[in-house]
Amino acid sequence: MDDTAVESAAYTDLRTDVDSFADHARHRAETEREVVEWAMDELETLIDERDVDLEPLLEYGRRSRESLPDRHRRAYEAMAEVFDVDPEVYDVYVFAYSELCEELAEGEGRSEKHPKGCTNALVSTPKAETASVDGGDNNRVSDADTGGPMVLKNRDIAGRGLRPKSIVEQPAFEDTYGILTVDTCGTISMFKGVNDQGLVAANTFIDSERADVDPENQLRNGTVIRMILEECSTVGEARTLLESYPTRQLCGQTLFLADATDAVLLEVDPVAERITVDDDQVVTRTNHFVHARSTQTESSTKRRQRALELLEGDHRLDRDDLWRFAQDHENGPGDDSICRHPEPDVGEHAFGQLTTASTAIFEGGSATVDLGMGNPCETERTRCRFGEEIPMDLRTGDRWLDRLH
Repeated sequence: MDDTAVESAAYTDLRTDVDSFADHARHRAETEREVVEWAMDELETLIDERDVDLEPLLEYGRRSRESLPDRHRRAYEAMAEVFDVDPEVYDVYVFAYSELCEELAEGEGRSEKHPKGCTNALVSTPKAETASVDGGDNNRVSDADTGGPMVLKNRDIAGRGLRPKSIVEQPAFEDTYGILTVDTCGTISMFKGVNDQGLVAANTFIDSERADVDPENQLRNGTVIRMILEECSTVGEARTLLESYPTRQLCGQTLFLADATDAVLLEVDPVAERITVDDDQVVTRTNHFVHARSTQTESSTKRRQRALELLEGDHRLDRDDLWRFAQDHENGPGDDSICRHPEPDVGEHAFGQLTTASTAIFEGGSATVDLGMGNPCETERTRCRFGEEIPMDLRTGDRWLDRLH
C-alpha cells in the first residue's frame, strides 16, 4: 500500500499486524522514510563540508542509549534498519542533535547562549472552557471535548530546518497505552503527547543536571514523557512513576501533567534533588525554575513574563485563547517572543537559533491534539483524534516539509 497516495486514514486501516514496539517502529520508519532520508542527506553534506568530528557525539549517543528502556532501544534499532542513510549521521540525529547544531551553526550561534526553548501553559478547570470552532480551510477544528484541563506547548528547537515533524500514533500493545503526539520524524523521544486514557504530559527543558551522573544512568526528558504516556492513566500514577526514580538521575525540566479532573506542574531539579509542585489554575513555564535557583536566560524570563500578561485575569480560557497565545510576537522577532521565527543571519536551517517547530494543544481526558506545523501564526490548525482518520501528510511529515520549505 502506498501510504503517501492516501489523503487520510486511520492507523488500523494502514496496519493491523502491529503488536510490538519493533513492528510499530518499522511501520513508522516506512511512513516517514522520505522526509527522514532527505534530512539525513542534507546533514551528511553539511557535516562533510564543515568537517565536523562526529566521534564525540557518537560516544555520547552510545552512552545515552544505554539509559533507554529495552522497548525503546528495540524501537530505535528497528527504525535504523529501514532508513537508507549513513548510520553514524542517523545516530547523531537521534541522540545528539542539539550538540550537532552547535557544530553546524555559523559563527558563535545562539543555541549555546539559549540552551533550550519552548513555552508551555497549563489551564486547569474551572478556568478551562472548551470552544467549538467552525471548520474552514485554515482552521479545521470542530466539536467540543470534555472541558478538562488544557496544556499548550510551543516546541522550540535549534536547527528546525532539518528536524521534520509528524503526527505519531502508537497503538496500545505489550501492556502499554496508545499515544498520540506530534514530534520529530525518525526518533524515539517524545516531549509531549496524550494517551488513549486522556492523560497529557509535556515538558520544557531546564539547564540543570548532575555532573556526577553519567549519561548511561540519566533518564532523558524525551524518555520520561514517553514512559509516562505508555505506563500511566492518571496524574497520580504519573507522579508515582516519576518519584520511583532518584531525582538526581533525571534531567532538569518542568513537567506538565493533566487528566480529565486533575492538573499539575512539577519542577524537577536534579541538582537540588527536589520536585516542586505548582497547582495554580493557570501555570506557564519557559526554561528556568520559578521555585528554585537555575540558569536564567534573558529569553526565558521575557517569554514567561509575556505569557503571564496574556493569561492573567478572571476570564475563562479556551483552545482559541491558547492558540492566539501561541502566536504572540511581543518582544520579537527572534529569541524573546513566544512565537519564535528564524532570523536571516542564522541560515536556511537555523542551526544557531531556537525557533518554533510545532504547536500542540491537548486537553486532559480527551485523546486529541490541536496542532500546527511550523510557526502557529503561519500554519493551519488541525485537530487529530487517536484511533480516527488523520491526514497522511501529517503522518508522513510532508506537511512539515511543505510549510518549512
